Parts: sequence; structure tokens; C-alpha cells
Amino acid sequence: MKNQCINLPGIVEVRWIDARNLSPNLVAKHVAGLPVAVMTDTMPLKTYGEAQCQSVEEHENNGRVEKTTLTFMTNAPLPRHREVAWLCRQASGQWWLIGAREPHYPTVKIAFHSGEPGGERAVNTVEITHQAVKSLIPVAL
Repeated sequence: MKNQCINLPGIVEVRWIDARNLSPNLVAKHVAGLPVAVMTDTMPLKTYGEAQCQSVEEHENNGRVEKTTLTFMTNAPLPRHREVAWLCRQASGQWWLIGAREPHYPTVKIAFHSGEPGGERAVNTVEITHQAVKSLIPVAL
């Protein structure tokens, strides 16, 4: 069986939300073919450059698992608690959710960069990784 790979071009906005405020069982609803909506406050992040998102579905333990990676640059403060889910919006207007209320929250890796000597502001590269049965879900906001 072939691995499925999804690349999201044209990401124009990134937001984060407290995953504890999401509806329960969003992944199960999506897998069942039901539309999924996020009905909680979201926190926008100012991003720089081009954000990238890729999702790869692979075999694991006689099942399928999806691993999604979202990479962007920002100088905004990021949430300090662990229970965070992430949203990204394509230029087409489609929103995508990375993470859910259930455990196995996305992990965050930050690469700190200092600014250029000429006075450029420092921008940090942020990499969000989430692995679950379904980790990239199209949603309505």
C-alpha cells in the first residue's frame, strides 16, 4: 500500500488554540465523514516568510498513522502550556487543524535566531509536529 502525502501550498495565516476548549472526538467525527468546526477563541500569530505544512500517512503497528509538520517563522510569543492545537489557513480560505483535544498534543521545536547586525529583528523558526491516526483535519472556523 502506498503512503499518502499532502502538501499545503499558500499558507497565509497561522493561529493557535487551547486544545482543551475543542469539542471532543474531532478526529473520530472527521474519519466518519462528518464536517468539523472549531468554535472557540483562536490566537493569531504574526508570521514572516513562507509557512509550510506537510502531512505523510505511513504504516505503523499494523495500522496507519499520519505525521504532520508545520513550519513557520515568527517573533511573537508562543503559548507556554502543552495542550495546544494549531490552525493554518491557505490562500483559498480553507482552514486546517493540527492536533485535537485528546492526548498526544503536537510538539513544538523552536530555533532561536538573533537579528542581523544592521538592526534586523530576530525571527524564530518554529516547527510543529503531530502524529496521530489523523493529524491534519480540514475545519470550518
